[in-house]
Amino acid sequence: MDICHLTINFIDYERRIKNQAESSAESGHSIKVVSLGKPGDKSAVIQNGISIRRITTPFFKGGPLKFIHFNLKVFLLLFYKRLQIVHCHDLWTLPAVYLLRIIKKFNIVYDAHEYYEGLEIFNRNRIRKKLWMLAEQIAIKKVDVLITVSDPIAGLYQKKYPDLQKIEVIRNLPQKERPSESPNDDILPKTSDKLIVFQGHFKPGRGLMQLIESMTLLDNAHLVLIGGGEIENDIRERIVYFDLQSKVSLIGYIPTEQLITTTSRADLGVVLFEKTSLNYTYALPNKFFEYIMAGIPILASNLDTLTEYLDTYGLGMSVNPEDVEDIAQSIKIMLSDENKLREWRNNARKASRILNWENESIKMNQIYENIKRR
Repeated sequence: MDICHLTINFIDYERRIKNQAESSAESGHSIKVVSLGKPGDKSAVIQNGISIRRITTPFFKGGPLKFIHFNLKVFLLLFYKRLQIVHCHDLWTLPAVYLLRIIKKFNIVYDAHEYYEGLEIFNRNRIRKKLWMLAEQIAIKKVDVLITVSDPIAGLYQKKYPDLQKIEVIRNLPQKERPSESPNDDILPKTSDKLIVFQGHFKPGRGLMQLIESMTLLDNAHLVLIGGGEIENDIRERIVYFDLQSKVSLIGYIPTEQLITTTSRADLGVVLFEKTSLNYTYALPNKFFEYIMAGIPILASNLDTLTEYLDTYGLGMSVNPEDVEDIAQSIKIMLSDENKLREWRNNARKASRILNWENESIKMNQIYENIKRR
């Protein structure tokens, strides 16, 4: 079966898409990935048996022109291609796929990585929200299967689109991976302090400002921020404001294949999503499961979707993500108890044998097979 994955993001940092594409290729499907490309990237490459086509745009940093230009180029590229299944990642590529579906016959898997009506950015731009929600409502009529990342978000989509027959949950689980015993020691800062790690996109509503401020109340601890994003300048200013240059390090994005091993060197992984939007309220992010695969304890927001896993598998503690003192006190408690740290690490390793992509991919491949039999 020919399956084309489509994303407006850079494929190098999209673990969910790479996992889906690679497991489908291993199952014998012909897999293509069309993604955003950075200036200077090769337009076409083969990786792990997957054909990757990168589309460049002068507007790659963002804005309405990025979405218009990218969707137009996708439409022109796929118009002449033989299509069986287009696996459309996120709302942002749905317009091109919808227009193609009017002209050509193929199946659409709409992979909603988030609940877009509840996105944080739409809280600040109502007109943009109305336009994108209209696009989703029109395009959803052509979708064969909608998949998303958690049961609560699946429930929201079921309520919003009751006529959509197939809604499935595919979680953001990493592939089974044993962290290297000889990691690249040049990535993380060299320090005798306990290492606290946050990895992912730097966006509002993820507790980053509170986490940084909590470092003013902690001794013998060093915070490492892996990633980048729209509030990176604000983060740097906050670090300077609190004079935390020696206690907080920003190391940028690192390749997916190095992430688990790098994170495994930390003493604590942090996920501090705030209830600033429906999307964050029901978040079940990649980083949470990546910390589990890395075998490190977790301090997470007191959100139901996260505390369910913390409690079921004994992975760490929950906290009010908006309370700086609560965050600092919880970190102190966790890092000061070596016996509990060992217990949480052992529990994370046990949980990783269950919460991994190899198990989740069985369900993903079944979705494709069900489409094939229709």
